[in-house]
Amino acid sequence: MRRFVSASLVVLALAAVVFAQQGDKNYGEPLTISEITPLADIIASPEEYVGKEVRTVGYVYEMCTGSGCWIGVMPSLASDKVVRIAWMQTDVRFPIGEETTGHLVELQGKVITTEQEAEAHAEHMAEAEHEMEHEQAEEAEAAETRTIYLCPMHPDVVQETEGRCPLCNMNLVAKEIPVPTYATIAIEGIGAVVKVKPEK
Repeated sequence: MRRFVSASLVVLALAAVVFAQQGDKNYGEPLTISEITPLADIIASPEEYVGKEVRTVGYVYEMCTGSGCWIGVMPSLASDKVVRIAWMQTDVRFPIGEETTGHLVELQGKVITTEQEAEAHAEHMAEAEHEMEHEQAEEAEAAETRTIYLCPMHPDVVQETEGRCPLCNMNLVAKEIPVPTYATIAIEGIGAVVKVKPEK
């Protein structure tokens, strides 16, 4: 019962942070779909969503270091799957560096297959060279694990850095988990809101 309550609190906290805050950064078109589809649902049942436009929320895991034309988004910081959000066919570009990675992002776009995303990316790559992006891909392949921090009492409380649990104030414990892999679908983004990163 306690785990259910703590999970509910985390879900409520996640829902609350989706509301607009001063300092949020908007990219591309305004978000017009009111219903939020969990990113985990899209990953679990891709055939139900391919070709549909969705609004979803996740954490930025990594991004294009060449021009900021794509970001990899996870349902949670402990997830084993990442979805690529591609912006190659638009003028949307994210700031390169730590300004975006690790942040919560709310976004809208059409779910596409990885083959469709690869074709669009190849077309984009033909127009611009991305030496830094290739370096990032090589580094990602070399890494096998990553470190997250979670609460011993509330395992749903997860973050990327050391700290204390907001529910019980216990020190978070480091845990090594596998580096996530990309899902079989991607999202062709049209708009996004990068949320203000909460103070630790």
